[in-house]
Amino acid sequence: MLRELPNVESEQLLRNLVIPPRPAILDALQAAQQSSDPDFVEIGRLINHDLTLSLAMLKAVNSPFYQLSQKITSVDQALQLLGLRNICTILEGLVLKQTLDPKQSERMALFWDQATQTAMIASQLASRVHGIQAEEAYTFGLFRGCGKAVMAARYSNYVRTLQRGERMSRAVFIAHEDKIYQTNHNVVGYLLSRAWYLPEDMQLAILNHHDFEVFAHRHSPQWHHICTLIALTGLAEHILKMNIEQFEHVEWRTIEPVLLDHLALKLEEYEDIVDEVSILLHTHV
Repeated sequence: MLRELPNVESEQLLRNLVIPPRPAILDALQAAQQSSDPDFVEIGRLINHDLTLSLAMLKAVNSPFYQLSQKITSVDQALQLLGLRNICTILEGLVLKQTLDPKQSERMALFWDQATQTAMIASQLASRVHGIQAEEAYTFGLFRGCGKAVMAARYSNYVRTLQRGERMSRAVFIAHEDKIYQTNHNVVGYLLSRAWYLPEDMQLAILNHHDFEVFAHRHSPQWHHICTLIALTGLAEHILKMNIEQFEHVEWRTIEPVLLDHLALKLEEYEDIVDEVSILLHTHV
């Protein structure tokens, strides 16, 4: 369990990796959210100014996960029906993808698709759990693995490393990354989340999301919310794997009861959620 990285290690990694700065549009959207009287016309103009971003946003909001009764055809309509907070959450993830993978490479397309679906499932799970909002779960679901995208952009062989790591335990894969690259995607993701000013709980959840020993500290006020973020996305990732016919992670049988216990979810309740999400996923496909 890590509270932070030593400054020397952070400085060394920042010299070796390109951590993109937080895009200006996110600052503008954050300012709009904090305003007592948001200017929706100006917000719509900001989004529409980037055609790629606005089209991606419309595709996202029309996903079956939002269960809208009508198709949204404009940014203004999306703002009216889903609200500023939901739209800003969606845009944050889209800007992340656009920034880290500007050429939309085929090799990372599956990664981003699964990250988005994991985020959506996590937001659905959040509605059944106390103390966390759906938007926060969605944001963390997208950012949790962002270090992988940064490393894929830096190292030409990283996608192959990811593929080999699918059948490794979490600890073994992190050690494998450390051996090859002198760092790992958890650390890199933490650095990016810090550069993008994500809340501290999200930063630490990204840094520790493969270290399930954190759940030994779940009753601590300092770590309880961090454990909730990790648990939600862990369950969301597994639900996705089951629905796209990927193999179960080698440690899952040990991890699952820990996550359910932390979230106070009974197995029957969880199975009902799995069924509901499965319907949405198959509709999405």
